Amino acid sequence: MTRFARHLDHHPIVNPFPGIVNLETALGRPITARIGSNESIPMPAPALLQLFGTAATELARLYPDPYAHALRERAAALNRVKPAEVLFDTGADSLILLTLRLFGNVGDTVVASAGTYPTFRYFAEGCGLHVDEVPYRAGEGLLEPDLGALAARAHELRAPLVYLANPDNPGGHYYRAAEIATLRAALPVDTVLLLDEAYVDFCTDPADAPPHGVLPNTVRLRTLSKAYALAGLRVGYAIASADIVAKADQIRPQYALSALAQAAAQALFDTPDYARDLVDETLALREKLAAALRAHGRAPLPSHTNFVALAYPDAAAAERIQRSLLADGVAVHRPPHPALKHLLRVTAHPQALDPAVLAALAG
Repeated sequence: MTRFARHLDHHPIVNPFPGIVNLETALGRPITARIGSNESIPMPAPALLQLFGTAATELARLYPDPYAHALRERAAALNRVKPAEVLFDTGADSLILLTLRLFGNVGDTVVASAGTYPTFRYFAEGCGLHVDEVPYRAGEGLLEPDLGALAARAHELRAPLVYLANPDNPGGHYYRAAEIATLRAALPVDTVLLLDEAYVDFCTDPADAPPHGVLPNTVRLRTLSKAYALAGLRVGYAIASADIVAKADQIRPQYALSALAQAAAQALFDTPDYARDLVDETLALREKLAAALRAHGRAPLPSHTNFVALAYPDAAAAERIQRSLLADGVAVHRPPHPALKHLLRVTAHPQALDPAVLAALAG
């Protein structure tokens, strides 16, 4: 049985505004006159018409489908799961927060790697949770989450949730499907695995195929920010068992994912060649960037993402280089966690190949 937060475990919450699509499904016929939602009359603003065009301006006027049915069907087909096992929200970040709300009680302790994607801690602390951190396994050319230690700490603390970014952010390491299955089996049966797969679209080698389908007591996160170039529209989805999706639907903001964002995501799902081409171009750039950095005497960490990470001797050295680049208007990321402040994360992008940028990164 899924162990939701105590106040949610036996308390169904009914959405008072389930949306037009749900109403049409219940009626078995289309709604032709939308005069119950208090939407604006169809008098488009010239400024919006000039900025977006007619179709997008009309989408902006109307409330979106709160359950993103069309997107659920497409994502379900793409991942070979059922639509009831897919949940859309405003990016993977919002889904991290939603998962913490689903399973965390104030005062609980959740487990993560020390220095992993910092938004997890940001949201966990905002929910009144404590974050217990497990050090990465690190060494020359190595930075990877310690799966055994994460599982052991979950048992020790009776943690309701363990977070793992796979591929890892900020390091770029990737665990294959069999290793994720081993981790899931090693965790307590009622501990939720929050598996953040935001960068998994860049794992294109058949041997790197992610786990298939719904994993037991696991919430898998995907985003359209990276491989679909929709970071500004904030579209992400989760894959989880139907009972988890149903409970999540009860507590999330129902109209958060805009009609514009849904239409854009649907268009890209319906033209998959674009994402494949974007991923291929990005991987080629990443390899070119890694090779250029090696030619400048730097050894990037192995990456299964759209970025490379560079480890410097200490935090002070990484900060000096970051500040030097910022002085020239170039932003690279340095993790805020004390354990990883010696890293710089650089996106695979044509501008990263600028000779001046490469020279600065070489230190």
